Amino acid sequence: MPLTPGQVQYWQKLLASTATNPDRARALWDLARALAGSDDAAWADLVRVLSSWTQERANGR
Repeated sequence: MPLTPGQVQYWQKLLASTATNPDRARALWDLARALAGSDDAAWADLVRVLSSWTQERANGR
C-alpha cells in the first residue's frame, strides 16, 4: 500500500522524534502494520523478517 505524501511526512516526523531504540522500534512496527494493512502476503513477509532477525540475535549474530 503506497503512502500519500502527507502520510510519508507524518511517519518521517514520528520517526525523527524517537529518542530511544524501544520508541523507534514501536514506531517502525506501527509503520509496518500500516503498510501491511490487510495484505496477508505482506504480513507473512513481516513474520519472516522478524523471525529471521530474532533467530540471528538469539544466535549472537
